[in-house]
Amino acid sequence: MHGSDFTKAAGAFVDEHDDLAKDARWILDAIAALGDFAGTDETANTFRQGYATALKSTTTYVAALRDLYPGIAERLAGMKTGFDVANWANIQSLPKVSDLPDFTAPAEKPNP
Repeated sequence: MHGSDFTKAAGAFVDEHDDLAKDARWILDAIAALGDFAGTDETANTFRQGYATALKSTTTYVAALRDLYPGIAERLAGMKTGFDVANWANIQSLPKVSDLPDFTAPAEKPNP
C-alpha cells in the first residue's frame, strides 16, 4: 500500500459525490417521465401513496449518502498524511549503520 492509494480513493469519493446526485436525479426523472401509468382505481391510489413514500425516502437516503462522501474523502486524505508520517517514523526507527572502520595502509608491505 502506498500513500497515493489514499489520495486516489479520496478523489474517487469526490467524483462519486457529484455522480451520485446526477445519476439519482436522472433515474427519478426517467420514472417521472413515465407519467400516470398506474390507473385511477383503488389499487392505483394505493400504489401512488406507497410510491410517494418510497420516493421521499429514496431522495432522503441518496442525499444523506451523497453528503457523507466529502467527509470520507477528507478522512482518506488525512489517512494519507498519517500513513506518510508513520512510514517516515518507521524508516527513522531502523537500526543505524555505523561508520565504516578507518582502514589505514599497513606499515610494511606483506611478504608473499
